[in-house]
Amino acid sequence: MKLFAPLLVITLLGLATVPRGHAQENAADSSAVEAKLKGMEDAWVKALVNKDQAAVGNMIADDFAGFNPDGKHVGKSQLLDEMKNERNTLSSATNDNMDVHVYGPNLATVCGTTTEKGKDKDGKEFTRSYVWVDTWMERNGKWECIAEGVMKSPKKK
Repeated sequence: MKLFAPLLVITLLGLATVPRGHAQENAADSSAVEAKLKGMEDAWVKALVNKDQAAVGNMIADDFAGFNPDGKHVGKSQLLDEMKNERNTLSSATNDNMDVHVYGPNLATVCGTTTEKGKDKDGKEFTRSYVWVDTWMERNGKWECIAEGVMKSPKKK
């Protein structure tokens, strides 16, 4: 019995540390996913400024479903067509307040705001802001946006 008690204590301590190690591993994985997706979101707005449809097309899934700022349901081809036909010229686009929620090893959402500056088709300068949420999924080793909702930020009074 004297040998059983220390063995039991060692076994219980060992089992108690397994979940903690797993939680730390998950936190590290979540941090890596968070950094990856924030970088992809920043690359997306850079591609908008540069009117780089190929870059955006590479980030969104073929079965993408979203809502544009006008509330219109769009798929991948419609989103890329809107980008191609955009008559405004952006001089900058910046993401802020990005908040990543990792739901599993291959599923996450990113919520944030974007501020765009540029000129409209008539040359008039504008600044506009949007709030958005993107849903990302890793498929076959590649993260891609599978869904998005965007709306114009209400003007501050």
